[in-house]
Amino acid sequence: MNDTEQLFVAAAIWALIAAVIARFIPNWPGRITFFAIAVGIPFWELPYGYYNFQELCRAEGRLQVFEAIPPQRNICVDFPMEDVAKEVLSIGFESVEARGKAGDVRRYIAINAIDRREGRQERITSDYCIASASNIPLPWRILRHDHLIRGGSDGRVVARQSRFNWAGMWWQEAARPVLGRGGDCSEDMNRVFHAVRNGAGKVGK
Repeated sequence: MNDTEQLFVAAAIWALIAAVIARFIPNWPGRITFFAIAVGIPFWELPYGYYNFQELCRAEGRLQVFEAIPPQRNICVDFPMEDVAKEVLSIGFESVEARGKAGDVRRYIAINAIDRREGRQERITSDYCIASASNIPLPWRILRHDHLIRGGSDGRVVARQSRFNWAGMWWQEAARPVLGRGGDCSEDMNRVFHAVRNGAGKVGK
């Protein structure tokens, strides 16, 4: 059972407990008022938050390609992803350029690559760079985390893959991580690297 399913189970159990307690209130207006307050205060955000979370997952929780990408043998990875440069080589690239926070560039070469120019260099030569942006706040306690494919020369975003975290109810966020969260969704974030290596056609929203 994932976090989202657990949240709905918790809401159902809490509603059942509130309904049982409400039976001890002698009049119907009092019962209805008690039930509405007991369930509404902790869970009023649930339908709205869940709907927005699911809509984002459906529309953007996948690789979106805004411009066609031809297959590439070389790629660059931007800060803070420069530490994964050697792992990116295993996807099939001949070289990976890692650009640090200060703009310094280091080039890593695959074992079987013909070009052996490895080490530090002044600038990026790859046509595409992979960058990341994390903890982007959205309405209803949702955070978005992006892997971006950018043009190496001008930084334009040509593709994006997003992962979403939903904090859940206000009391879950306040007690995080003790009381869990609303859920998360994503596809394999390595798809951005495969899209650059193998090429990808335009696939937007």
